[in-house]
Amino acid sequence: MSEQTFTAEQKATALLRKAKQQSQTSNMTPFEGLVGVFLGVEPKAHYPKVLDADGNKIKETINGRTQDKRSETSDGWTHNLNELGTGKIIQVVLPQKHELKPLSLYSISGLGYDIKNSNMYFLEKDTKLGQI
Repeated sequence: MSEQTFTAEQKATALLRKAKQQSQTSNMTPFEGLVGVFLGVEPKAHYPKVLDADGNKIKETINGRTQDKRSETSDGWTHNLNELGTGKIIQVVLPQKHELKPLSLYSISGLGYDIKNSNMYFLEKDTKLGQI
């Protein structure tokens, strides 16, 4: 009987982990066809946050300040553009570094967040960038 309980516990734990991972992606908003203008900001390497087995962010203390722990390996490049018409910052993480042309228009799509208090979009999954 304890063997069946243990198996049920394993199944429940696996289901919880899967639900947690899905909820993290489902919190992201899909963005299609954002129009951004490149203003010459150099792309920076992007280091994703490190997650534990349950999908929670791991915290670390550096110089007395607690912050999210970052991976030591980069997963892409963060490119900065400004939304046409609003000036809102669009940060998009792309797998490769792109050489963008200053004052050119680009169509941006992907999964991410509309961070209203910072007046910016941050797109980090399934991202696409194309020149208009």
